[in-house]
This record gives sequence, C-alpha cells and structure tokens, in this order.
Amino acid sequence: MNKSFPSFDEVQKAREKFSDLAYQHWVHDDLFTWKWYLLLFLSIFPWIIWWFLVNKKRLPEIVLYGALIMVPTYVLDNIGTDLMWWEYPDKLFQMIPPLLPADLTLVPCSMMLIYQWSKSWKSFLIFNFLLSLFSTFIGETLFIWLNFYELITWKLIYSLIFYNLGGIAIRWLVLKIFSISKSK
Repeated sequence: MNKSFPSFDEVQKAREKFSDLAYQHWVHDDLFTWKWYLLLFLSIFPWIIWWFLVNKKRLPEIVLYGALIMVPTYVLDNIGTDLMWWEYPDKLFQMIPPLLPADLTLVPCSMMLIYQWSKSWKSFLIFNFLLSLFSTFIGETLFIWLNFYELITWKLIYSLIFYNLGGIAIRWLVLKIFSISKSK
C-alpha cells in the first residue's frame, strides 16, 4: 500500500531539521544584535512602568485581566505563525515563535492600565478602541518597519478587531468573576 502523506517519523525528522535551522539563524542573526537588545528592553521596561502605575489595591483584579489578555494573544500568535499569516524574522528566544515582548508585555501592560483607569463601560469602550487603534496602526506598523513582524496574509484591520473585541470580552469576564465573588 502506497501512502501519499508523511508518517509521524518523517514529520519529526523535518521538525528536527527545522529546529536546527531556526537555532542556527537565531544564534548567528538575532542573538545580541541591536534588535535583540531592543526586544529584551521591550520585554522588561513596560513591566517596570506598569508596576509604578498600577493600583495595588486592585492588583488581583487587574492581574487577572492581564493574564486573561495574554492567553488569547499568545495562542493567536502561535496559530498565526503556524498558519503563516505572519512571521517574525527576529526573535528574543529562538524556541518561542511569537513576538514575546508584544504578547506578554506591551499588549497586556497597556490593556491592564486601560482596564484600571476606566471606571465605566463607556470610558472603557472609548479608551480600549483608542488603544486598539494605536496598537494596530502605530505599534504593529512600527514593528513591521523595524522588521520584527512581517504580514503574509493577515491584514492590520483584523488586529484592530481582535484587540478591541478581546479587551471587551475579557473585561466582561473579569467583572463577572469579581461580581460572583463579591456576592458569595
């Protein structure tokens, strides 16, 4: 019987070869370059700023919001790179495909501050939309210009929708969780 698809062993051998190629590229083209240091800075510095600005009295609620923002951001980034919707020519860590500073620092830190500063749904919807616009058309465009991020089939408008709806859905979920917690 002649099969027309790769076996698991063939897939594993291809993954092993790809992993070695990716590692060699990272060591020789990314590691300790100015872009690598910028990615490292963008992974740490926003958390320092956030720590000074965050309302410590609401820390559990705000951190829950940020953690719940990180999950779909990181998952979508893995899906997008796997489906070749976009790619990252330069990485902070070779073994982590997504743009770590964006997924686990820039997006959640900025969205947590918007969450914290928005007292009502109306203010949240306005600030969340403005942040979504900024993240999409300034942040992502800057990352494209710096060659940290290359779009293949993805359109920036999709990111705008994701940031906006994601922030809204997760705010609703966190408020619901804390409402249930306070009523018990």
